[in-house]
Amino acid sequence: MIKVLMILANIIFAAGGNLLLKSGMNAAGSVSETHLPLAQYALLVFTKPQILIGVGLYIVSFVMWLALLSMMDISVVYPIFVSAAFLIVMAGSVLWFGENVNLLRALGTLVVAAGIAMVSMSR
Repeated sequence: MIKVLMILANIIFAAGGNLLLKSGMNAAGSVSETHLPLAQYALLVFTKPQILIGVGLYIVSFVMWLALLSMMDISVVYPIFVSAAFLIVMAGSVLWFGENVNLLRALGTLVVAAGIAMVSMSR
């Protein structure tokens, strides 16, 4: 049971980190549109709360990932992690950022996630 909870937490931290990083970059603006020198742009980016929290979630996710790798086969845990994170990030991109996900993209994502899930269960 602890492994399942760790996998779920790791997925949430990694996907949440990605979504927060996207939010922070939206707030900072595109490097090509700001016309700031790279050092100033980096300072702008790394002072955004979303970026700092997103990096923090990634660090927690990384530490949890190491613990999971010490307990489970990577051929089992990685496909589960990738497919679930893939779905959460896509849903978050629609709900949080209003990104357009057409039927073809949604079906493609579901097919990829289903395929990854099948591979992980094929032990």
